[in-house]
Amino acid sequence: MTYPSLAKPSGQNQSVEIGMEKPMAGEDNLKQPLMGLAVWSKSHPLDRVAIVAILLLSLLIGGIIWSGDHTFPKVRGFSWQDQQIGVEDTAFILSFNRAMDWQSVTDNLKIQPSIPGKLSWSGRRLAYTLNQPAPYGQSFQVTLDQATDATPGSAEESVKMQPFTGQFRSRDRALMYLGIDGQENGRLVLHNLTQNTHQILTPETLTVQDFKADLKRDRILFTAVERDESNQDLFEQKLYTVPLSSPAAQPSYQLLLENQDYQLLDFEITPNGEVLIVQQFSRQENEPVSLWELTDSEPPRQLQHNADGQFLITPDGQTLVISQNQGVAMVPLYGDANSKPVDFWPKFDQILSFARDGSAALMAQNNPDSTRSLYLLSNQGQEQKLLTVGGYLLDAEINPSTQTVYCLYTTFNQSQTASFDLHITAIDLDTGKKQRLITIPKQSSGSLSLAPDGSALLYEEVTITDKPSQSVVRDTVGQTVSDSSVWLYPLPLENTVSSRDGKPQKLLSGIHPLWLP
Repeated sequence: MTYPSLAKPSGQNQSVEIGMEKPMAGEDNLKQPLMGLAVWSKSHPLDRVAIVAILLLSLLIGGIIWSGDHTFPKVRGFSWQDQQIGVEDTAFILSFNRAMDWQSVTDNLKIQPSIPGKLSWSGRRLAYTLNQPAPYGQSFQVTLDQATDATPGSAEESVKMQPFTGQFRSRDRALMYLGIDGQENGRLVLHNLTQNTHQILTPETLTVQDFKADLKRDRILFTAVERDESNQDLFEQKLYTVPLSSPAAQPSYQLLLENQDYQLLDFEITPNGEVLIVQQFSRQENEPVSLWELTDSEPPRQLQHNADGQFLITPDGQTLVISQNQGVAMVPLYGDANSKPVDFWPKFDQILSFARDGSAALMAQNNPDSTRSLYLLSNQGQEQKLLTVGGYLLDAEINPSTQTVYCLYTTFNQSQTASFDLHITAIDLDTGKKQRLITIPKQSSGSLSLAPDGSALLYEEVTITDKPSQSVVRDTVGQTVSDSSVWLYPLPLENTVSSRDGKPQKLLSGIHPLWLP
Protein backbone atom coordinates (compact mmCIF):
# COMPACT_ATOMS: atom_id res chain seq x y z
CA MET A 1 0.00 0.00 0.00
CA THR A 2 1.32 3.30 -0.95
CA TYR A 3 0.60 6.75 0.72
CA PRO A 4 0.29 10.04 -1.09
CA SER A 5 3.32 12.27 -0.66
CA LEU A 6 2.95 15.19 1.86
CA ALA A 7 5.70 17.20 0.30
CA LYS A 8 4.76 20.11 -1.88
CA PRO A 9 5.67 19.38 -5.47
CA SER A 10 8.05 21.89 -6.87
CA GLY A 11 6.34 24.83 -8.50
CA GLN A 12 2.88 24.10 -7.01
CA ASN A 13 1.04 26.21 -4.41
CA GLN A 14 -0.97 23.73 -2.33
CA SER A 15 -2.49 23.82 1.17
CA VAL A 16 -3.25 20.59 3.00
CA GLU A 17 -5.20 20.49 6.38
CA ILE A 18 -5.42 17.24 8.38
CA GLY A 19 -8.25 16.62 10.90
CA MET A 20 -9.67 20.16 10.54
CA GLU A 21 -13.02 21.15 9.21
CA LYS A 22 -14.11 24.63 8.29
CA PRO A 23 -16.47 26.06 10.97
CA MET A 24 -20.10 26.70 10.28
CA ALA A 25 -21.40 30.25 9.99
CA GLY A 26 -22.07 31.85 13.45
CA GLU A 27 -20.09 29.24 15.36
CA ASP A 28 -17.42 31.83 16.54
CA ASN A 29 -20.08 33.93 18.34
CA LEU A 30 -21.25 30.85 20.24
CA LYS A 31 -17.75 29.86 21.31
CA GLN A 32 -16.88 33.22 23.09
CA PRO A 33 -19.39 33.02 26.00
CA LEU A 34 -18.70 29.35 26.38
CA MET A 35 -14.99 30.10 26.81
CA GLY A 36 -15.83 32.87 29.39
CA LEU A 37 -17.88 30.41 31.40
CA ALA A 38 -15.04 27.97 31.30
CA VAL A 39 -12.63 30.57 32.64
CA TRP A 40 -15.14 31.61 35.39
CA SER A 41 -15.63 27.97 36.45
CA LYS A 42 -11.89 27.44 36.68
CA SER A 43 -11.17 30.72 38.68
CA HIS A 44 -10.45 30.72 42.43
CA PRO A 45 -13.53 31.23 44.69
CA LEU A 46 -11.93 34.34 46.28
CA ASP A 47 -11.47 35.85 42.85
CA ARG A 48 -15.14 35.34 42.11
CA VAL A 49 -16.12 37.01 45.40
CA ALA A 50 -13.88 39.98 44.64
CA ILE A 51 -15.34 40.41 41.17
CA VAL A 52 -18.89 40.36 42.53
CA ALA A 53 -17.98 42.88 45.27
CA ILE A 54 -16.41 45.25 42.76
CA LEU A 55 -19.50 45.08 40.56
CA LEU A 56 -21.86 45.75 43.49
CA LEU A 57 -19.72 48.64 44.79
CA SER A 58 -19.62 50.19 41.33
CA LEU A 59 -23.38 49.99 41.10
CA LEU A 60 -23.76 51.55 44.58
CA ILE A 61 -21.41 54.45 43.82
CA GLY A 62 -23.17 55.07 40.55
CA GLY A 63 -26.51 55.13 42.32
CA ILE A 64 -25.31 57.67 44.87
CA ILE A 65 -23.86 59.92 42.17
CA TRP A 66 -27.05 59.65 40.14
CA SER A 67 -29.40 60.35 43.07
CA GLY A 68 -27.35 63.17 44.69
CA ASP A 69 -26.07 63.85 48.28
CA HIS A 70 -28.71 62.97 50.89
CA THR A 71 -26.58 63.68 54.02
CA PHE A 72 -27.69 66.51 56.30
CA PRO A 73 -25.37 69.33 57.38
CA LYS A 74 -24.30 68.86 60.98
CA VAL A 75 -21.70 69.79 63.59
CA ARG A 76 -18.84 67.31 63.44
CA GLY A 77 -16.86 68.63 66.42
CA PHE A 78 -17.09 71.06 69.37
CA SER A 79 -13.74 71.86 70.97
CA TRP A 80 -15.17 72.54 74.46
CA GLN A 81 -17.52 69.57 74.63
CA ASP A 82 -17.74 68.36 78.27
CA GLN A 83 -14.64 70.43 79.12
CA GLN A 84 -13.89 72.64 82.12
CA ILE A 85 -12.48 75.99 80.96
CA GLY A 86 -10.49 78.74 82.68
CA VAL A 87 -9.09 82.19 81.95
CA GLU A 88 -6.60 80.79 79.42
CA ASP A 89 -9.45 79.41 77.28
CA THR A 90 -10.51 82.29 75.08
CA ALA A 91 -12.31 80.69 72.10
CA PHE A 92 -14.16 77.53 71.05
CA ILE A 93 -14.45 76.01 67.56
CA LEU A 94 -17.39 74.34 65.83
CA SER A 95 -16.51 72.24 62.77
CA PHE A 96 -19.12 71.18 60.19
CA ASN A 97 -19.36 68.36 57.66
CA ARG A 98 -20.02 70.76 54.77
CA ALA A 99 -19.90 74.43 53.86
CA MET A 100 -22.54 76.42 55.74
CA ASP A 101 -24.55 79.57 55.23
CA TRP A 102 -22.66 81.52 57.89
CA GLN A 103 -25.35 84.17 58.28
CA SER A 104 -27.87 81.48 59.22
CA VAL A 105 -25.34 80.06 61.70
CA THR A 106 -24.81 83.50 63.22
CA ASP A 107 -28.54 84.09 63.55
CA ASN A 108 -29.23 80.74 65.23
CA LEU A 109 -26.20 80.10 67.48
CA LYS A 110 -27.16 80.42 71.16
CA ILE A 111 -25.12 80.19 74.38
CA GLN A 112 -26.92 79.89 77.71
CA PRO A 113 -26.08 81.65 79.99
CA SER A 114 -24.97 84.27 77.48
CA ILE A 115 -21.24 85.03 77.05
CA PRO A 116 -20.43 88.05 74.83
CA GLY A 117 -18.05 87.21 71.99
CA LYS A 118 -17.18 87.51 68.30
CA LEU A 119 -17.67 85.06 65.44
CA SER A 120 -15.17 84.29 62.67
CA TRP A 121 -15.11 81.64 59.93
CA SER A 122 -12.54 79.67 58.00
CA GLY A 123 -13.71 77.00 55.57
CA ARG A 124 -15.99 74.65 57.47
CA ARG A 125 -14.88 75.90 60.91
CA LEU A 126 -16.45 78.56 63.08
CA ALA A 127 -14.57 80.22 65.96
CA TYR A 128 -16.31 82.03 68.82
CA THR A 129 -13.89 84.28 70.72
CA LEU A 130 -14.98 85.50 74.17
CA ASN A 131 -14.80 89.22 74.92
CA GLN A 132 -13.87 88.40 78.52
CA PRO A 133 -13.44 85.23 80.60
CA ALA A 134 -16.49 83.08 81.10
CA PRO A 135 -18.07 83.59 84.54
CA TYR A 136 -16.72 81.00 86.96
CA GLY A 137 -18.84 78.42 88.74
CA GLN A 138 -21.39 77.96 85.94
CA SER A 139 -22.47 75.36 83.38
CA PHE A 140 -23.12 76.43 79.79
CA GLN A 141 -25.09 75.03 76.85
CA VAL A 142 -24.39 75.77 73.18
CA THR A 143 -27.25 75.11 70.75
CA LEU A 144 -27.50 75.49 66.98
CA ASP A 145 -30.72 74.73 65.09
CA GLN A 146 -32.39 75.87 61.85
CA ALA A 147 -29.05 76.86 60.28
CA THR A 148 -28.67 75.86 56.61
CA ASP A 149 -25.88 74.80 54.31
CA ALA A 150 -24.38 76.91 51.54
CA THR A 151 -26.28 75.20 48.67
CA PRO A 152 -26.15 77.36 45.50
CA GLY A 153 -29.51 78.59 44.30
CA SER A 154 -32.62 79.77 46.08
CA ALA A 155 -33.15 79.67 49.82
CA GLU A 156 -35.78 76.97 49.34
CA GLU A 157 -33.08 74.61 48.07
CA SER A 158 -30.89 75.00 51.21
CA VAL A 159 -30.82 72.05 53.58
CA LYS A 160 -31.40 72.61 57.30
CA MET A 161 -28.82 71.13 59.63
CA GLN A 162 -29.33 68.48 62.25
CA PRO A 163 -29.95 70.20 65.61
CA PHE A 164 -26.83 70.42 67.78
CA THR A 165 -26.46 70.75 71.56
CA GLY A 166 -23.12 70.96 73.36
CA GLN A 167 -22.17 71.68 76.95
CA PHE A 168 -19.18 72.83 78.95
CA ARG A 169 -18.54 74.39 82.34
CA SER A 170 -16.21 76.95 83.85
CA ARG A 171 -13.92 76.37 86.81
CA ASP A 172 -15.27 76.57 90.33
CA ARG A 173 -15.02 79.82 92.22
CA ALA A 174 -12.31 79.00 94.74
CA LEU A 175 -9.81 80.85 96.89
CA MET A 176 -6.81 80.16 99.11
CA TYR A 177 -5.91 81.94 102.32
CA LEU A 178 -3.70 81.65 105.37
CA GLY A 179 -5.73 80.38 108.31
CA ILE A 180 -6.03 82.17 111.65
CA ASP A 181 -8.40 80.18 113.85
CA GLY A 182 -7.77 76.93 115.70
CA GLN A 183 -6.15 74.15 113.72
CA GLU A 184 -6.00 76.38 110.62
CA ASN A 185 -3.59 78.84 112.27
CA GLY A 186 -0.58 79.34 110.02
CA ARG A 187 -1.75 76.74 107.50
CA LEU A 188 -2.80 77.08 103.87
CA VAL A 189 -6.53 76.54 103.34
CA LEU A 190 -8.52 75.99 100.14
CA HIS A 191 -12.14 77.17 100.13
CA ASN A 192 -14.43 76.28 97.21
CA LEU A 193 -17.36 78.69 96.97
CA THR A 194 -19.09 76.76 94.19
CA GLN A 195 -18.99 73.37 95.96
CA ASN A 196 -19.04 74.86 99.48
CA THR A 197 -16.05 72.74 100.53
CA HIS A 198 -13.18 73.54 102.85
CA GLN A 199 -9.77 71.85 102.94
CA ILE A 200 -6.48 72.39 104.82
CA LEU A 201 -3.59 71.85 102.39
CA THR A 202 -0.50 72.03 104.60
CA PRO A 203 0.57 70.14 107.77
CA GLU A 204 0.49 71.61 111.26
CA THR A 205 4.30 71.25 111.44
CA LEU A 206 4.75 74.13 108.94
CA THR A 207 3.92 77.83 109.16
CA VAL A 208 3.16 79.16 105.68
CA GLN A 209 4.67 82.50 104.67
CA ASP A 210 3.69 82.99 101.02
CA PHE A 211 1.80 81.03 98.34
CA LYS A 212 0.93 81.18 94.64
CA ALA A 213 -0.99 79.00 92.17
CA ASP A 214 -0.05 78.15 88.61
CA LEU A 215 -2.42 79.20 85.84
CA LYS A 216 -3.72 75.67 85.20
CA ARG A 217 -4.60 75.05 88.88
CA ASP A 218 -2.40 71.96 88.89
CA ARG A 219 -0.52 72.87 92.06
CA ILE A 220 0.09 75.44 94.77
CA LEU A 221 3.63 76.67 95.47
CA PHE A 222 4.26 77.92 99.00
CA THR A 223 7.08 78.93 101.30
CA ALA A 224 7.07 77.89 104.96
CA VAL A 225 9.19 77.55 108.09
CA GLU A 226 9.24 74.70 110.58
CA ARG A 227 6.62 75.27 113.28
CA ASP A 228 8.78 73.94 116.14
CA GLU A 229 11.59 76.42 115.50
CA SER A 230 11.80 79.12 118.13
CA ASN A 231 12.95 81.60 115.51
CA GLN A 232 10.18 82.00 112.93
CA ASP A 233 12.55 83.91 110.65
CA LEU A 234 11.43 84.69 107.13
CA PHE A 235 14.92 83.88 105.86
CA GLU A 236 14.65 80.31 107.13
CA GLN A 237 11.74 79.48 104.83
CA LYS A 238 11.83 76.67 102.28
CA LEU A 239 9.89 76.18 99.06
CA TYR A 240 7.20 73.47 98.80
CA THR A 241 4.48 72.33 96.40
CA VAL A 242 1.11 70.65 96.91
CA PRO A 243 -0.97 69.27 94.00
CA LEU A 244 -4.52 70.45 93.35
CA SER A 245 -5.47 68.34 90.34
CA SER A 246 -6.86 65.55 92.54
CA PRO A 247 -7.02 66.77 96.13
CA ALA A 248 -7.19 64.02 98.74
CA ALA A 249 -8.19 64.00 102.39
CA GLN A 250 -4.51 64.40 103.28
CA PRO A 251 -2.78 66.30 100.44
CA SER A 252 0.79 65.21 99.81
CA TYR A 253 3.17 68.18 99.83
CA GLN A 254 6.72 68.05 98.48
CA LEU A 255 9.89 70.00 99.32
CA LEU A 256 11.28 71.77 96.23
CA LEU A 257 14.09 73.95 97.54
CA GLU A 258 16.24 73.81 100.68
CA ASN A 259 17.86 76.79 102.41
CA GLN A 260 21.30 75.60 103.62
CA ASP A 261 23.31 77.67 101.12
CA TYR A 262 20.80 80.36 100.17
CA GLN A 263 18.09 82.38 101.86
CA LEU A 264 14.89 82.29 99.83
CA LEU A 265 13.42 85.76 99.27
CA ASP A 266 10.72 85.45 96.61
CA PHE A 267 9.48 83.30 93.71
CA GLU A 268 7.32 83.58 90.59
CA ILE A 269 5.72 81.02 88.24
CA THR A 270 5.79 81.27 84.45
CA PRO A 271 2.33 81.35 82.81
CA ASN A 272 2.64 77.78 81.52
CA GLY A 273 3.40 76.57 85.07
CA GLU A 274 6.52 74.69 83.98
CA VAL A 275 9.24 77.03 85.31
CA LEU A 276 9.84 78.71 88.66
CA ILE A 277 12.02 81.78 89.02
CA VAL A 278 13.42 82.00 92.54
CA GLN A 279 15.10 84.98 94.16
CA GLN A 280 17.80 83.97 96.66
CA PHE A 281 20.53 85.53 98.77
CA SER A 282 23.73 83.56 99.33
CA ARG A 283 24.71 82.86 102.93
CA GLN A 284 28.30 83.56 101.89
CA GLU A 285 29.44 87.15 102.04
CA ASN A 286 29.92 89.50 99.09
CA GLU A 287 27.52 87.70 96.76
CA PRO A 288 24.60 89.62 95.22
CA VAL A 289 20.98 88.61 95.30
CA SER A 290 20.50 86.17 92.41
CA LEU A 291 17.71 84.66 90.33
CA TRP A 292 17.47 80.93 89.66
CA GLU A 293 15.43 78.83 87.27
CA LEU A 294 13.77 75.68 88.63
CA THR A 295 12.12 73.00 86.50
CA ASP A 296 10.93 69.47 87.21
CA SER A 297 13.52 67.90 84.93
CA GLU A 298 16.69 69.94 85.51
CA PRO A 299 18.73 71.03 88.56
CA PRO A 300 18.50 74.73 89.56
CA ARG A 301 20.21 77.05 87.07
CA GLN A 302 21.39 80.54 87.98
CA LEU A 303 20.22 83.30 85.63
CA GLN A 304 22.58 86.03 84.51
CA HIS A 305 20.36 88.85 85.76
CA ASN A 306 20.62 90.03 89.36
CA ALA A 307 17.53 91.35 91.10
CA ASP A 308 17.90 93.21 94.39
CA GLY A 309 14.28 94.35 94.30
CA GLN A 310 10.90 93.03 93.30
CA PHE A 311 10.47 91.18 89.99
CA LEU A 312 7.64 89.82 87.83
CA ILE A 313 7.33 87.63 84.74
CA THR A 314 5.51 89.06 81.72
CA PRO A 315 2.29 87.30 80.59
CA ASP A 316 4.06 85.74 77.58
CA GLY A 317 6.58 84.07 79.91
CA GLN A 318 9.60 85.36 77.98
CA THR A 319 10.67 88.45 79.91
CA LEU A 320 11.52 89.53 83.45
CA VAL A 321 10.60 92.98 84.77
CA ILE A 322 12.92 93.91 87.63
CA SER A 323 12.69 96.84 90.05
CA GLN A 324 16.12 98.43 90.51
CA ASN A 325 17.52 101.47 92.30
CA GLN A 326 17.78 103.39 89.03
CA GLY A 327 14.39 102.36 87.65
CA VAL A 328 12.50 99.37 86.24
CA ALA A 329 14.24 97.16 83.67
CA MET A 330 12.76 94.61 81.27
CA VAL A 331 15.26 91.85 80.41
CA PRO A 332 15.03 88.57 78.47
CA LEU A 333 14.26 85.67 80.79
CA TYR A 334 16.70 83.38 78.98
CA GLY A 335 19.30 85.96 77.97
CA ASP A 336 22.97 85.81 78.87
CA ALA A 337 25.09 88.28 80.83
CA ASN A 338 25.60 90.42 77.71
CA SER A 339 21.91 90.68 76.89
CA LYS A 340 20.75 94.27 76.84
CA PRO A 341 17.48 95.27 78.51
CA VAL A 342 14.46 95.11 76.25
CA ASP A 343 13.33 98.36 77.82
CA PHE A 344 14.13 100.58 80.79
CA TRP A 345 12.02 103.14 82.66
CA PRO A 346 14.11 105.35 84.96
CA LYS A 347 11.16 107.33 86.36
CA PHE A 348 9.51 104.26 87.93
CA ASP A 349 10.74 102.24 90.89
CA GLN A 350 8.17 99.41 91.15
CA ILE A 351 6.17 97.14 88.87
CA LEU A 352 2.80 96.14 90.39
CA SER A 353 1.02 93.98 87.77
CA PHE A 354 0.22 93.40 84.10
CA ALA A 355 -2.92 93.29 82.01
CA ARG A 356 -3.64 89.63 81.27
CA ASP A 357 -3.04 90.09 77.54
CA GLY A 358 0.24 91.92 78.12
CA SER A 359 -1.07 95.16 76.61
CA ALA A 360 -0.28 97.28 79.69
CA ALA A 361 1.49 97.34 83.06
CA LEU A 362 0.91 99.18 86.32
CA MET A 363 3.96 101.07 87.62
CA ALA A 364 4.63 103.13 90.75
CA GLN A 365 6.69 106.31 91.02
CA ASN A 366 8.20 108.11 94.01
CA ASN A 367 7.62 111.85 93.85
CA PRO A 368 9.87 114.62 95.30
CA ASP A 369 7.12 115.61 97.77
CA SER A 370 7.12 112.08 99.28
CA THR A 371 3.89 111.11 97.56
CA ARG A 372 3.48 108.05 95.35
CA SER A 373 1.84 107.96 91.91
CA LEU A 374 0.29 105.04 90.04
CA TYR A 375 0.76 104.91 86.24
CA LEU A 376 -0.65 102.77 83.46
CA LEU A 377 2.10 102.07 80.91
CA SER A 378 0.98 100.60 77.56
CA ASN A 379 3.13 98.22 75.54
CA GLN A 380 3.49 101.12 73.07
CA GLY A 381 5.20 103.24 75.73
CA GLN A 382 2.24 105.55 76.46
CA GLU A 383 1.91 106.70 80.09
CA GLN A 384 -1.30 107.54 81.96
CA LYS A 385 -1.22 108.82 85.54
CA LEU A 386 -4.05 107.24 87.49
CA LEU A 387 -3.65 108.15 91.14
CA THR A 388 -1.39 109.99 93.60
CA VAL A 389 -1.44 109.14 97.31
CA GLY A 390 0.33 110.36 100.41
CA GLY A 391 0.84 106.85 101.79
CA TYR A 392 1.90 103.53 100.26
CA LEU A 393 0.80 101.86 97.03
CA LEU A 394 0.42 98.25 98.12
CA ASP A 395 -1.16 96.60 95.08
CA ALA A 396 -3.10 97.27 91.88
CA GLU A 397 -4.80 95.04 89.30
CA ILE A 398 -6.39 95.51 85.88
CA ASN A 399 -9.72 93.84 85.21
CA PRO A 400 -10.01 91.28 82.32
CA SER A 401 -11.63 93.76 79.92
CA THR A 402 -8.80 96.29 80.58
CA GLN A 403 -11.37 98.95 81.47
CA THR A 404 -10.86 99.36 85.20
CA VAL A 405 -7.94 99.39 87.65
CA TYR A 406 -8.39 98.46 91.31
CA CYS A 407 -5.80 99.95 93.63
CA LEU A 408 -4.97 99.12 97.27
CA TYR A 409 -3.18 101.91 99.11
CA THR A 410 -2.86 103.74 102.45
CA THR A 411 -3.28 107.36 103.46
CA PHE A 412 -2.06 109.09 106.60
CA ASN A 413 -4.83 109.59 109.15
CA GLN A 414 -4.47 113.12 110.51
CA SER A 415 -6.71 112.43 113.50
CA GLN A 416 -4.63 109.47 114.68
CA THR A 417 -0.96 109.80 115.61
CA ALA A 418 1.24 107.80 113.21
CA SER A 419 -1.79 105.92 111.90
CA PHE A 420 -2.76 104.94 108.34
CA ASP A 421 -6.08 104.01 106.79
CA LEU A 422 -6.37 101.36 104.08
CA HIS A 423 -8.38 102.03 100.90
CA ILE A 424 -9.52 100.25 97.74
CA THR A 425 -10.37 102.51 94.81
CA ALA A 426 -11.70 101.72 91.32
CA ILE A 427 -10.36 103.84 88.43
CA ASP A 428 -12.08 103.98 85.03
CA LEU A 429 -9.35 103.99 82.36
CA ASP A 430 -11.51 105.73 79.74
CA THR A 431 -12.76 108.63 81.83
CA GLY A 432 -10.24 108.71 84.69
CA LYS A 433 -13.14 108.70 87.16
CA LYS A 434 -12.31 107.30 90.61
CA GLN A 435 -14.59 105.68 93.15
CA ARG A 436 -13.46 104.65 96.61
CA LEU A 437 -14.98 101.26 97.33
CA ILE A 438 -13.61 100.31 100.75
CA THR A 439 -11.94 102.12 103.66
CA ILE A 440 -10.54 100.23 106.66
CA PRO A 441 -9.44 102.61 109.43
CA LYS A 442 -6.17 102.09 111.29
CA GLN A 443 -4.84 99.38 108.98
CA SER A 444 -1.49 99.94 107.27
CA SER A 445 -1.10 96.70 105.31
CA GLY A 446 -3.24 94.21 103.44
CA SER A 447 -3.73 92.37 100.19
CA LEU A 448 -6.00 92.61 97.17
CA SER A 449 -7.09 89.81 94.80
CA LEU A 450 -9.26 90.26 91.70
CA ALA A 451 -11.28 87.22 90.58
CA PRO A 452 -10.08 85.77 87.25
CA ASP A 453 -13.47 86.44 85.67
CA GLY A 454 -13.54 89.97 87.12
CA SER A 455 -16.61 89.27 89.25
CA ALA A 456 -15.33 90.15 92.75
CA LEU A 457 -12.47 91.43 94.91
CA LEU A 458 -11.00 89.75 97.98
CA TYR A 459 -9.38 91.67 100.83
CA GLU A 460 -8.88 91.27 104.58
CA GLU A 461 -9.57 93.27 107.72
CA VAL A 462 -6.76 92.55 110.18
CA THR A 463 -6.45 92.84 113.95
CA ILE A 464 -2.88 93.30 115.19
CA THR A 465 -1.77 92.64 118.77
CA ASP A 466 1.42 93.33 120.69
CA LYS A 467 0.33 91.00 123.50
CA PRO A 468 1.22 87.30 123.79
CA SER A 469 -0.86 85.28 121.36
CA GLN A 470 -1.26 81.69 120.19
CA SER A 471 -1.21 82.90 116.61
CA VAL A 472 1.89 82.18 114.51
CA VAL A 473 0.76 84.44 111.67
CA ARG A 474 2.66 87.68 111.04
CA ASP A 475 1.89 90.63 108.80
CA THR A 476 4.36 92.11 106.32
CA VAL A 477 6.18 94.08 109.02
CA GLY A 478 6.40 91.18 111.48
CA GLN A 479 3.50 92.03 113.78
CA THR A 480 1.38 89.19 115.18
CA VAL A 481 -2.04 88.84 113.56
CA SER A 482 -4.47 87.76 116.25
CA ASP A 483 -7.58 87.95 114.07
CA SER A 484 -8.47 88.65 110.46
CA SER A 485 -11.64 88.51 108.38
CA VAL A 486 -11.70 87.77 104.65
CA TRP A 487 -14.19 89.91 102.73
CA LEU A 488 -15.66 89.57 99.23
CA TYR A 489 -16.67 92.68 97.31
CA PRO A 490 -18.92 91.80 94.30
CA LEU A 491 -18.34 93.72 91.09
CA PRO A 492 -21.00 94.53 88.44
CA LEU A 493 -20.97 92.89 85.03
CA GLU A 494 -21.07 96.30 83.32
CA ASN A 495 -17.52 97.03 84.55
CA THR A 496 -18.22 100.72 84.89
CA VAL A 497 -17.15 102.73 87.92
CA SER A 498 -20.45 104.61 88.13
CA SER A 499 -22.47 101.39 88.56
CA ARG A 500 -20.53 100.00 91.53
CA ASP A 501 -22.88 99.59 94.46
CA GLY A 502 -21.85 96.14 95.71
CA LYS A 503 -22.06 95.29 99.37
CA PRO A 504 -19.08 93.53 100.99
CA GLN A 505 -19.71 90.01 102.26
CA LYS A 506 -17.75 88.55 105.17
CA LEU A 507 -16.59 85.06 104.17
CA LEU A 508 -14.37 83.55 106.85
CA SER A 509 -11.42 84.09 109.19
CA GLY A 510 -8.03 84.32 107.49
CA ILE A 511 -5.40 86.52 105.92
CA HIS A 512 -3.92 87.06 102.44
CA PRO A 513 -6.91 85.72 100.42
CA LEU A 514 -6.06 84.81 96.83
CA TRP A 515 -8.40 83.69 94.05
CA LEU A 516 -7.42 80.53 92.20
CA PRO A 517 -6.82 81.24 88.48
